[in-house]
Parts: sequence; structure tokens; C-alpha cells
Amino acid sequence: MKYLNNTQQFSLQSLKQIVLVFFLFFPFSVILSKAQEWAAESWTNAYNLTAVMNQSDMIEMSGLHWNPLTNRLYAVQDDGWLRVLQYDENTTSFTEIATISVAGNPEGIMQVEYAENVFYTADEKKYEIRKYTHNDDFSIVSLSQKWRLLTPNSPMTDTDNDGIEGIEFIPDSYLQEAGFISTETGLPYTSSKGMGGLIFLAHQTEGYIWVYDVNPSLSFDFVYVGKYQTGRKESCDLSFDRTAGLLYILHNIGSNFLEVTDLSLQNVAGEKQFKTKYEYKLSNPTDGNDNIEGFAITPSCNTETAVSLFLCRDVNNEGLATQKSDILRWFRQFPSLGTCTPPTALPKEKVDEKVTVELHPTQGLYLHGISDMVYLSFRTTCGKELLTLEYSPSRPISYDELPHGFFILQVRSGMGIYTYKLLVNR
Repeated sequence: MKYLNNTQQFSLQSLKQIVLVFFLFFPFSVILSKAQEWAAESWTNAYNLTAVMNQSDMIEMSGLHWNPLTNRLYAVQDDGWLRVLQYDENTTSFTEIATISVAGNPEGIMQVEYAENVFYTADEKKYEIRKYTHNDDFSIVSLSQKWRLLTPNSPMTDTDNDGIEGIEFIPDSYLQEAGFISTETGLPYTSSKGMGGLIFLAHQTEGYIWVYDVNPSLSFDFVYVGKYQTGRKESCDLSFDRTAGLLYILHNIGSNFLEVTDLSLQNVAGEKQFKTKYEYKLSNPTDGNDNIEGFAITPSCNTETAVSLFLCRDVNNEGLATQKSDILRWFRQFPSLGTCTPPTALPKEKVDEKVTVELHPTQGLYLHGISDMVYLSFRTTCGKELLTLEYSPSRPISYDELPHGFFILQVRSGMGIYTYKLLVNR
């Protein structure tokens, strides 16, 4: 055995102390993280969407949501405003179509059904999920229901201004596919309250994702499903790509990070944690304010357009004029991270290998392998029926007749019901 001299012993002991101090002051998950460099254009080179908005009260933007059916970007400000930007595919530009005052302190925004005039917000000061309905031109917006989370049936506590920030809805079909488990019961969990999925909330304290099963028709009626670790100790916004089954988690900590998970879980220190598939260091503004709090992304599996993402930053009333004029950026060069091979059979669903679905480039939808008339049901990923049709062998259904976007196709025949995922983007 080799013996160390006194100098060597002292050096080794000092090294151990340094390592111990390092681990005490820096979270283990952060140490092990190897975030990739930003995969899109820089903040400076991304398109500044701030100029297309009404410049009045242009402060504290904190949450974003993209509707792929209507091509609309929703942006909430935590001082109580919602802005809606409409994308025009012909001019490849945005126009602000609504600036709406909403109650409270909205930090995040999402929708359940893209075709409905309904949106949900996360209110940080009241610790509430809020549901709003509106007419087609947003001239009438009404608070419909709300769910306060500081109640005996939810363990969430008041952490003041470090509370809930981001909000997102994830349909049951993706939860089933991922084998999602409630941390309360340790068992697989999908919705039981009628929403067709669960609400995920990003929390600033410790970066947890809190999950709730909410009754969309009745205020205060919900089930606490659990809370889940992420890769960072702060989380501020969420966006779920329903075409690829990927959840994007924005972390407003350190240099700002974007985490991507497929909802699969692992055990870490006695808790459930989302497995990180990818993580990126954001490209930040260079003017002294890198308080990026909002994120949204377009579907990965739309093969006709590039994947875009949007980032916004929270600039308060004392911020510089140059900062207030640069709070929302549009990035158009982000990679597609999902596995995009529609149409595919849904997991655990019956599928006839002899019946195949074809999306012809010009003629529309064909079913091959059937000899008799069948009934087709087109549904949203939440299960809501959009359209029913009779289908005769060898007769295509034109794209004008089909719903657009990502949806579920059920083929009903005398042999059973067969279910497929479809993406129609023509």
C-alpha cells in the first residue's frame, strides 16, 4: 500500500471538502445536466413580433399558447391582459386581433379543444385555474369556472410570488401511452372528471409539475393527481405537442433552459421525475433582461411547414423602452424532435392489418382492404366527435370534406372498431 505524506493528505482532505461544499450548493440534477446549445436562430435574429401588437401597457408578458387549428398565438400578461395574434399563411405574417382585459394575475394560458371558444389560465396570486369563454371576435369574454388549489384536497401551499406559472392540457391517450402514474396512488391514472385529460401546472418553487384532474363544468371540483420533478429547480411555462407526444418545459433559471420529455417517469430520491429527452440552453437577449417566462411551439409533425417556436420575456414597468419594444420573438428554425409517422394505430387499440389508411397527395383519404361500406368517425385527441361519414370501397374522401389538423379516425365495420392517428395538413 502506498502511503501519502502530510502534504498529500492535506490536499486530498481539502479536495473532499471542496467537493462536499460544491454538492451542497449546487443541485445534483443541474450538475449532471448537459444542455445542448440553442438549436434555432438567436434571440437577435429571430423575428420581433412585439411591433405588431398595440404598444399600450406592453409589460409583464409571461405565458404563451399556440392553436394549430386556427393559427393563433395567445399571450397573457400577468397584469391582467390577453393578446391574440392571427397568423396569415398567405403573407406569412401576424396581426393582433384582440387585446382583452382578464381578471387577476394570469401567468399561463392553454386550451383543451382547439375548435372551441374557450381558454384556461393559471392565476398565480389566487392559486387558481380559470376557465374563460368568448364569442368569435373576442368582444365578449366571460369567466366561466374556476378551481382554487389552496384547499384541503390539494397539498399545494402559498409560496407567494414563486407559485404556479405555466399551464397545459394533456389528453388521456398520451397519458396511457406513456404509462403515466399518479404519485398519490402509485397507479396508472387518466381523467375521471370529464375533461378527457389532465391539467399540468409548472411551479416556480423547486420546478415541480403539479397535475390535476378537473371537472370542466363545475367550479372547485377536481382531484389532485400528484407532483413531479423536472430537470431544473424552477419551471415557468409548458407546451405539449399533440402530434409528437412531447412536453416542453421552460425553466427561467440560470441561463434559461428548455427541457423536453415524452412523459415517461423515473424514480429519483423517492419521487417521480420526468425523464429528459433533450435540453437546450436558450439564446437570451443581450440588453440586460433575460427574464424569459413564456413559450409555445407549433406541431412537429406538420411536414409542410417548418417548426416554429415563440418566446416572451417579462419586462416590468421600470424596464427600458428598448426592452418593452422587444418582448416577443418568433423562431422559425427549430428542429422537429418527434417521431412523425402518421397514420399509425393507437397503442392497445384493435387494428386490422388488412385495412390500411392512405392520404393521397391530391385526392384525399383512401381506405384499402375493405369490401363493404363502413362508417368513419373523426374525433379530437380528447375524444370529441367532429364528423361522421359513410365510406364506400375505392371512393376517396376529398381534403375539403376532412377536418384539418391532428385527430383520431375510427373505422366502424361489422368486424369491430379500428382506430388510427391521422394528420391532415392540406
